[in-house]
Amino acid sequence: MKKFVKVAMALTVIFLLGACGKTNDDKKEQDAGMKVTIILKEEDKQFDKKEVKVKKDESLQTVMETNFKVEMDKDFISGIDGHLQDAKASKYWLYDVNGKQPEVGAVEYFLKDGDTVTWTLNKL
Repeated sequence: MKKFVKVAMALTVIFLLGACGKTNDDKKEQDAGMKVTIILKEEDKQFDKKEVKVKKDESLQTVMETNFKVEMDKDFISGIDGHLQDAKASKYWLYDVNGKQPEVGAVEYFLKDGDTVTWTLNKL
């Protein structure tokens, strides 16, 4: 009986020590450590630039809504911090990541640590 209790206690200690591992800490550090730069331009003139922290599972859309005043038209960003699109003037918001325009919308784009996102409100 004593042998059984010792084995049970040893297994409990091993289980508790395993639960105290770095898995959750590593994930928190990774999530907290992701930073991206967001640049906002209108007519090719920069009017804002922020370095923001992002979580691994956050879309660009969520990052924008968390850090800027964003206005939506259906599923598209139509205004950022009071700078609005103008369909009559063919002026629209477009974004690129590290100088390349993604083939998906902001709601489907997931950032990587160190990315630079440039939003530009220009005439098309």
